[in-house]
Amino acid sequence: MKQDERATLDRAMRALQADVPDEDAIDAAAARTAQGLGINPQGEVTSAIRSCDDVRQLLNSYRAGSLPEARALLVRTHLRDCGACLRRFHEASTLDWAAPRVASKPVHHPRAWGWALAISCALLISAVFVYKAYWQVLPGVRAEVQSIDGSAYLVSGNASHQLAPGATLHEGDELRTAGGARAVLRLADGSLVEADQRSTLGVGARGRNTTLSLDQGALIIQAAHRTSGHLYVRTRDCRIAVTGTVFSVNSGIKGSRVAVLRGSVDVAHSGVHSVLHPGDQIATSDSLAPEPLAEQFAWSSDRQEYIGIMAQLANVEHRIAQIPFPQSRYHSDLLARVPADTLLYISIPNLGDYFSQANAIFQDQLSQSPELQQWWAHGHKQSPSDLNALVEKIHDVSQYLGDEVVVVASGEGDHRGVAALAEVQRSGLAAELTQQFTHANSGLVVLNEAALKTANSSTMTQGGYALVRDHDVVFSTSVATLQQISAQLDAGASGFAASDFGGQIGAAYDRGAGIILAANLHAMMQNNQMGRSLQAATKARALENSGLEALQYLIAEHREANGMPENHLNLQFAGARQRIASWLASPAPIGSLDFVSPNAAIAVAALSKDPAAIADDIIAMASDSKGDKFDWSAIDAKLGINVRDDLMANLGGDFLLALDGPVLPTPSWKVVIEVNNADRLENTLERLAQAIDSQAQSGGNGHAIAIDPSAVGSQRYFAIRDVTSGTVKANYTFSNGFMIVAPTRALLIDALQVQASGASLARSTSFRALLPHDPNENYSAIAYQNLSPVLTPLLSQFSGETADALRKLAADARPTVVCAWGKDSGIEAASDSRLFGFDFLTLGAILNSGNKTPGQFVSR
Repeated sequence: MKQDERATLDRAMRALQADVPDEDAIDAAAARTAQGLGINPQGEVTSAIRSCDDVRQLLNSYRAGSLPEARALLVRTHLRDCGACLRRFHEASTLDWAAPRVASKPVHHPRAWGWALAISCALLISAVFVYKAYWQVLPGVRAEVQSIDGSAYLVSGNASHQLAPGATLHEGDELRTAGGARAVLRLADGSLVEADQRSTLGVGARGRNTTLSLDQGALIIQAAHRTSGHLYVRTRDCRIAVTGTVFSVNSGIKGSRVAVLRGSVDVAHSGVHSVLHPGDQIATSDSLAPEPLAEQFAWSSDRQEYIGIMAQLANVEHRIAQIPFPQSRYHSDLLARVPADTLLYISIPNLGDYFSQANAIFQDQLSQSPELQQWWAHGHKQSPSDLNALVEKIHDVSQYLGDEVVVVASGEGDHRGVAALAEVQRSGLAAELTQQFTHANSGLVVLNEAALKTANSSTMTQGGYALVRDHDVVFSTSVATLQQISAQLDAGASGFAASDFGGQIGAAYDRGAGIILAANLHAMMQNNQMGRSLQAATKARALENSGLEALQYLIAEHREANGMPENHLNLQFAGARQRIASWLASPAPIGSLDFVSPNAAIAVAALSKDPAAIADDIIAMASDSKGDKFDWSAIDAKLGINVRDDLMANLGGDFLLALDGPVLPTPSWKVVIEVNNADRLENTLERLAQAIDSQAQSGGNGHAIAIDPSAVGSQRYFAIRDVTSGTVKANYTFSNGFMIVAPTRALLIDALQVQASGASLARSTSFRALLPHDPNENYSAIAYQNLSPVLTPLLSQFSGETADALRKLAADARPTVVCAWGKDSGIEAASDSRLFGFDFLTLGAILNSGNKTPGQFVSR
C-alpha cells in the first residue's frame, strides 16, 4: 500500500515539473504582480534575469540610476539576499576616468605651518608627560616579601615556586598565600601590606601610581604618605584610592568590603564614589552585612596595637556612660507646630552640658593614652584643641535654647526640606551665633524675620542659615525651607499632632521622651517611587512582593530612668504582615534556649511561622518576580529531596545559634532547631548526603560527605564526615523535639545535660534581670551577649600591652539583651541594656585567634 502511495506521489511531482506555463500565462502573472507592486512593466523587460551573472551585468546601470523601475526592484531584491553580489556592488569602482580633473596648484602658508608645528610639539610634549606620569611601566622591583608565616607562592607566567623572605615581585608577578599562611610585603613606595591566608594579589606600577590587584582574600594596608601619585587597590568590583592611611580590604564570593582604621580612603564601585573615615566601612553587595571593625583586623600580626586602641575607646565609652542623661520630656510645644506633611521627626534633648562632660572625659583619656594619641594623629585632620573649641561653642549656644531640639524633614520631590527647630529661652542668641559660628565666605548666616522676607529663596551657603525669632530658632541650609517653617510657626498648630503619624509621636512623649526617631516609611517610599527608573521600578516590585512595601511607621525611642537605659523600636505595617514581614512569629516560649548554659557568650534565638509556609512564600515571590510559576523541580532533583515537603515541613519554627563554651582551640558553637518528625528529617539528611556524594563523584566541585551514626545508651548521635579528608565537620543528635548541632559530641552531651537539669540560660536569674520591663511573658526573638567569660581565658594567649588591653575590655564588658516580638500588624523590639558598646568589637579577635599564640605570628 505504501509503495503505491509513493509511486502516485512521484508521478504527481513529475507532472508538475513538466507543466511549463505558456507565454500568455507568464505575461498575465507578471501584470498581476506589477499591479500589486505599483509598477508598470510594459516595455521594460527585454531579457530575463536568471543568475548572478545577469545581475552583475546590470550593477553599473543600477548604480547610475538608469535601470527601469521594475529591473531596479529585482536587482535590489537580489542584493538583499545575495552576499556575493552585494560585495561586488560595493567593491566596484565609481571613478569616472573619462574626464580626468586638473590638479590645482597647492598654496603654502608659512604662518599656518608654524602654528601647526607649535601645536604638534605641544601635543607631543603633553603626551610624553601624561605617559610618564600615568602610563609608563617603570622598571625594577614592585614589592619585597618582608616575612612569611606558613607558605606563599610566586606565580609568574605558567611557572610557580615557593617564596622565602627577601623574595621580590616584579610587574606581572602574582603572590598566593596558602591555607593558614600570612605574608607581609613592603611596596616600592614604603607601604606595608599584610596578606591573609588564601589571598591572591599582584603589584603593578604606572607612572607615579602603584596598583595592588586583589583577586581574592584579605589585605591590611599601611599606606605610606606620598607627595605625588596614589596607591590603588583593585578588587573584582571596586577600586580604592589611598595615601597615608591604615585600612583593610576583603574580596570574597559575595563581593568586597573596605574598612578604615586611620586616615581616609576613596572607594569607587558601581559608578559611585564614597569617602571613608576612621571607623567607617563599605560593602559592594547588599548581602554583605556590616562586620565589627575588630574582626577585620584580628588576623593581623599588629592586632596587639589594634586591640589596644579599641580598649582605650572602650574605656572612654564606659566613662561616658556614667554621665547622667538629660531628664525625660513629657510634652513638646514644637510637635503641634511642625509642617503637616512632616515625614521624618527626630527629637533630642539639649545635650550641650552632656557633650561638654563627654569631651572632658575624652580629652583626659587622650592625654594619658599614647595609643589614642597615635590613632587621632593618623586619622583626623583636626587637632584635639579644635574639637575642644567646637564643643565649647556648642555648649555656649545650648545655654540659650530650651530642653529639646527637633529635626524635621517634610515635602516631596524638589520641595523637600530639612530643618532643626528649638525654643529660645533667653535673649542674645543671634549675637552669640554671630560671634561663634560666622566667618568670611563659609560661615553660618544669621537672619531675623525681616531679613528672611527679602532673602533670595534660591541661594545656598556652605555654613547654612539660622533664623532667630522672638521665641524660636530654626536652622537649615535652604532659605525656602526657613520661609516655609517660619510661616508655619506664625500660623500656630498645623494639625500634624492630630494626624495618625503625629499621634504615634505624641504617645512616645507620654511615655517620657529621651531621644525619638520617627519616620513615615510608607510616604517616603511613595515619594521615592515617583519618577523612578526602570531598575528602581523593578526593585520596588520586589519590595512589594516581599511584603515589606506595607511598612507604615518606624518609631524608635531611647530614654533613661534612674540611670538605667530603656530602648524601644516599633515597626508598624498597613494591615496584617505578609510574606517576609510575617516570618517572625508571635511571642511564645522559646524552647531552644533550654539547651544553652548560663555561661554562653552569645545566643540568638527566634520563632518563625511554619517553615513550610515560608517555603510557599519563597515560591510565590519567585513566581511574582518572573511572571510565571516558580519551579522547584530542578533544585529538588539536584539535592535529591523535596525541599518543601521533606525538609521544611519537618522543621518547627524555633531556631537558635549560640557560642556556648570555650573559644580555644575551637569555638564552641551550637545550633538548635525545632523538629516535627526526627525520623523523616534524618532520612532526608541521609538522601541529601547521598546526592552531594553523587555530585562529587561525577566531577562536581563539592566534597563527598557521609553521615556516620553511633549510639551511647539510648541516645543516637550522627557525625557528618568529609570523605576526602576524613575529618568530622559537625555532629548532631535529636532530643525532646529538637535537633542539636555542634562541632563535637562533647558539646552535644553538654547541651543535653543543660536541658535535662534545667540549669539553662533562660532560667538563670542574671539573664532574666536583663529582660526589658514590659507586659510580655514571652518574646518572638532574643539576642544575648556576655563576652566577659570568653575574655578571661583568652588572656593566657597574650602578654604585655595586649593582655592589659584585653583585661580592660573584660572589665568593661557587660551583658546585653535585645528582645523582639511580632504582632498582627507590627514588630517591636526593646532592651534595657546599654547596647553593644565595644563588647562585640572583640568577638572577631577571639574567634579568629584560633590556636595562634603570640610567638606564631610575624613580628616586625
